[in-house]
Amino acid sequence: MNAIEVEHLSKIYKGDIKAVDDISFNVKEGIIFGFLGPNGAGKSSTIKMLVTLTKLTKGSACIFGIDVVKEPSKVRELIGYVPQELSADGSLTGYENLLLSAKLYSINPKERTERIRTILDVMGLTQRSKDLVSLYSGGMVRRLEIGQAMLHHPRLLFLDEPTIGLDPAGRKLVWEHIRKLNKEWNTTIFLTTHYMEEADELCDQIGIIDRGKISVIDSPQSLKKKVGTGTITTCLDLGGHQKDAQTYLASLVGGLAASITEISSGKWQFVVPDAVENAPKILQRLNEHHIALKDLEIKSPTLEDAFLQYTGTRLEEGSSKYNLKAVRRQRRTFKRFG
Repeated sequence: MNAIEVEHLSKIYKGDIKAVDDISFNVKEGIIFGFLGPNGAGKSSTIKMLVTLTKLTKGSACIFGIDVVKEPSKVRELIGYVPQELSADGSLTGYENLLLSAKLYSINPKERTERIRTILDVMGLTQRSKDLVSLYSGGMVRRLEIGQAMLHHPRLLFLDEPTIGLDPAGRKLVWEHIRKLNKEWNTTIFLTTHYMEEADELCDQIGIIDRGKISVIDSPQSLKKKVGTGTITTCLDLGGHQKDAQTYLASLVGGLAASITEISSGKWQFVVPDAVENAPKILQRLNEHHIALKDLEIKSPTLEDAFLQYTGTRLEEGSSKYNLKAVRRQRRTFKRFG
């Protein structure tokens, strides 16, 4: 079953500004789906339509077969949403934040305590549940917010920049909990991120949106493969073949390397159609002809290379710098509560 089905979806703002321009895509139940694009590409507008926070201009969208326009209340029962901006209350404890969310979700009073305990345990926050959120680290706050969104056991969780502003350690801890929700709770997850490593590490499928249109949807592995070439860079001892080095190397690795270039004295670069598959073959042929090599570097295409190919820009160039400033302002507000 599809968790999300979008058909010819558009969002047009005043002045005929097309934030989302006739996009169609599906997200299968049970996967982690990454939605990537530069600032202004249409990511947030798409999410807000899917979570019923803003109206569709054209097209349709369904969550587990339920139309977001015709039955928004039923859709909200099936989804959780964690926005970019911090939403937890720094003047309350972690437990109190969860209790407030449980009441807002109209969770039966008899079930609240057990659900809150479960969420605290799953998110690794049990020991800090009685501490003010103003004393939490950024990663703890984010885990608390994800926990709040999971209290009513949604089948689909929307995470908008879930690790923005966190240090690498905090980011990876949040990743662990996202994986746990996906694998152990069978929660379908739809996330946006400006961290390529995050998208590559977490996502089963990735959709790239640019200027309001979907450019491509595929697995991270397939997207990287579509970029094509990788490189092998190494220093070689060619013995008596120094004068005809390039011709000699081409004869040894014929059909495996797209091009061979001496980038500095004795240092060679092989451009390879599929680095993962062909690099070992090239190294084997060099070894068979007793060519010594050192300082070996093998570089396969990255998800950033794929993003560049489909959008013409690197994701960092369109980073959420303004959103990050807002997050930092909110964290300073938390500290004042303390």
